[in-house]
Amino acid sequence: MEVVEEYIKYLNSKNLSKNTISSYYIDIKRYVDYLKEKMISLDNVVENDIIGYIIRLEQENISVATVSRMISSIKSFHDYLFFYGISKNNPARNIKKPKIEKNSLDILTEEEIKRLLDFKNLNTPKEIRDKAIFEILYGTGIKVSELIDMDIDSVELDLDYICCDKGKNPRIIPLSNTSKEYLEKYINESRTELANEDEKALFVSSLGQRFTRQGLWKLIKKYANLANIDKNINPSMLRHSFAIHLLNEGANVAVVSKILGNSNLSSLQSYLNHINKNMRREIKEKHPRK
Repeated sequence: MEVVEEYIKYLNSKNLSKNTISSYYIDIKRYVDYLKEKMISLDNVVENDIIGYIIRLEQENISVATVSRMISSIKSFHDYLFFYGISKNNPARNIKKPKIEKNSLDILTEEEIKRLLDFKNLNTPKEIRDKAIFEILYGTGIKVSELIDMDIDSVELDLDYICCDKGKNPRIIPLSNTSKEYLEKYINESRTELANEDEKALFVSSLGQRFTRQGLWKLIKKYANLANIDKNINPSMLRHSFAIHLLNEGANVAVVSKILGNSNLSSLQSYLNHINKNMRREIKEKHPRK
């Protein structure tokens, strides 16, 4: 639909991240497909039509967080249509997003991380690549979107750091000895065999091109199954596990926050709440005067 493509061009002009624009596109395309199915034109959408779509999403057991994001996408889309005179009214103006309950962080235990990173074989370029990916994700706490955006020249092995400079929070992240060891092994032994000529991406898929978020997601699920981890694992769990495990070992919360590129106070509070809960449990279970 041409208006959707024009909207995506408009978003591109706002210098939003590729990940954000991709999410908007997927959400709006799904919404527009629903309107087509119901034979409702964009000019004739009313508030009840949007509510009907939200009800369908909830019936499909889509998470509250995802529904909330989709509503944000729809509201932004209708704001655009109204502002540029494509629609005469804004039916999404009064639509409210559902409240998202702040649950405790889902993380992997240190034993689960050990199983996840315990690669039995490093005999092929792909196995070496996969090992490096997991060591970097857990060893630095970077987001999957940051990892796939990273280029080969974002790595400074001589100075033991990687540079995340394409997102909202550009920063330099130091590498642990283990992270550096497997990243160096991948670059020297594996990447040259996997990457297409002139490919700038640090991590490449079996096609020799930059990884996609979906490709990384499948990779994480695959190795979680191989490690017999009975949790609904996702990339954020590795990031949160990195932070919590560091804090459990006494790392400074401000330093951990800086490494993560976290300026969000609610995220920091979640980490602190998790640590406080651990402390309470430790005192109850292990204090000699319990």
